[in-house]
Amino acid sequence: AVVSTQSTGTEIIKIHNFNNEKAWQEILLWEAFHNEECQNPQLTKFAGKPKELSPRARWRTWLGYDAPFDRHDWVVDRCGTKVRYILDYYDTGIDQMETGEDSVAIDVRPALDSYSACVDRMKVFFLRNCPSVATFLFEYPMVPTGDNEPQAET
Repeated sequence: AVVSTQSTGTEIIKIHNFNNEKAWQEILLWEAFHNEECQNPQLTKFAGKPKELSPRARWRTWLGYDAPFDRHDWVVDRCGTKVRYILDYYDTGIDQMETGEDSVAIDVRPALDSYSACVDRMKVFFLRNCPSVATFLFEYPMVPTGDNEPQAET
């Protein structure tokens, strides 16, 4: 049986806030592609969709990876342009309250619903997989981490 106390609730809120900040920092890395057009993107909408798998999460489950335990769609105002981001949350199997290590991996990326988002996703693909070619083609200070790389079930 799980015993819930006020301190447990406080710890859960801390973890939730930590994950929200981690997700926002990842979004800002994606938004860095657009620093010339917008220096100060703002979060305008936040929607939880825990029962709805993103297309990437669905593909990954078909390939044997664990499904995310949660999904959010965040909408960012890029100085007048609305940009939707998909966030899939994966359990790392680590007990954060015991170890202090991160227990959640978040896969953050722009939704493929605009030309700009497709270009950004292609840039990050090349930056992660072919950095020498990518850095020749375009300049980018940091690559979104994509720290979600969940392991296949064994």
